[in-house]
Amino acid sequence: MLDKVRSVIEKYDMIADDDRVLVGLSGGADSVCLLLCLRELGIDVSAYHVNHNLRGEESLRDKDFCISLCDSLDIKILTKDIDVTSFCEKNHLSVEEGARELRYNALQSAGFDKIATAHNINDCFETTVFNLARGTGLKGLCSIPPVRGNIIRPLIECTRQEIEQFLKDRSQSFVTDSTNLLDEYTRNKIRHNVIPVLSQINSSLYSSYSSTREYLNDDNDYLEIKANELYKDCVLDKGYDAEKLLAAHNAVASRAVSKLLENEKIDVSALRIRKTLDIIRNSGKYNICNGKYIVCKNGIVFVEDEYTGVGDFCCSINELPYKTTMFGKALCINSVGDFSYSKDVYKKYKGNIADLSKIKGDIILRNRCDGDRVALYGRGFTSKLKTLFNQKIPVNDRDKIFILCDDEGIFYVEGFGIAERVKCDENTKSIINIVIS
Repeated sequence: MLDKVRSVIEKYDMIADDDRVLVGLSGGADSVCLLLCLRELGIDVSAYHVNHNLRGEESLRDKDFCISLCDSLDIKILTKDIDVTSFCEKNHLSVEEGARELRYNALQSAGFDKIATAHNINDCFETTVFNLARGTGLKGLCSIPPVRGNIIRPLIECTRQEIEQFLKDRSQSFVTDSTNLLDEYTRNKIRHNVIPVLSQINSSLYSSYSSTREYLNDDNDYLEIKANELYKDCVLDKGYDAEKLLAAHNAVASRAVSKLLENEKIDVSALRIRKTLDIIRNSGKYNICNGKYIVCKNGIVFVEDEYTGVGDFCCSINELPYKTTMFGKALCINSVGDFSYSKDVYKKYKGNIADLSKIKGDIILRNRCDGDRVALYGRGFTSKLKTLFNQKIPVNDRDKIFILCDDEGIFYVEGFGIAERVKCDENTKSIINIVIS
């Protein structure tokens, strides 16, 4: 085990001789193993425990365990209590997403050279399956990278079985998060239900996956190199060469567009990459986010902070409740917690409701754009907004229709309702209520 960890550290050049390393310590088997491994390898380590305050007394137990462990090992430990629930409600994030963001923010703020997290090959495989189920590209299949900036993962090639055996050999205790035993979270469903079936098909599942992952990473690294070359070649004084992007293979062009968006300080998503490529192919303009427009004219693609076309509007909704008045209409969007689902629930609310946890990333309010499509709730198919508007909305009013989007596209259209993907169900715990008067 120690030899494998040492080999991974050397293979990915994770730690320099004078690096101060901070271990994210939850108290679970993985992070305790990581702390002991790095210590036994003679690395200068400290620990950081973040209390998410999600499990009451059990959270306090984990914190006390980590402090006691570090005291017994004479290792410095930092601790921080965070309010995950409030943060997630304010930023429209799932508990998993919000906890992760707050945890990494805390670790980065500590000022160490490297941050070591305890992700292992089991975690990588679960992430690959999770990404595959949601829909992903090559980068998503590659799963968790061994190194990302100053974040390192020395256990990335170790199995959970090896980790637990390492602790057993040293008679080292650890704590167990009770939520890991429940199927409430998607990852647990994969861990408890999907992986056991796959292990029956292939008893060497993790060994086979590890080899496959190396091949995928090699392919992804090569495409990233070509994308970097293409991106640099496309940069002009004012904008980017659309013809060179069009001439490239889509696998490289999409990655170059991702770098274009990053350079323009636009959060990258599959939808925004796809929409930008559509604009490059067909020319025109698109409200990409927060008042910014992707524009392609005369073979050059560029970003404008504002577009003066008649009737165009776009803004990011950062906090709820949100209220605005436009075109003689008042729009109000509220969040509602402690939601209880029933078959007649839509009758209880004045307006349209959507499952808040199913909304991905920023909420954007805008009007129609060329090529807009939506799969409306209850219809069972995807419709062009142009077709819907032609059937119901007068020509002069079509640019005044409120549309709400997230990173996956449109999820609400005024007069037509919500998208199927954000509908409420028995698992819905909080909603947004959209009212227009």
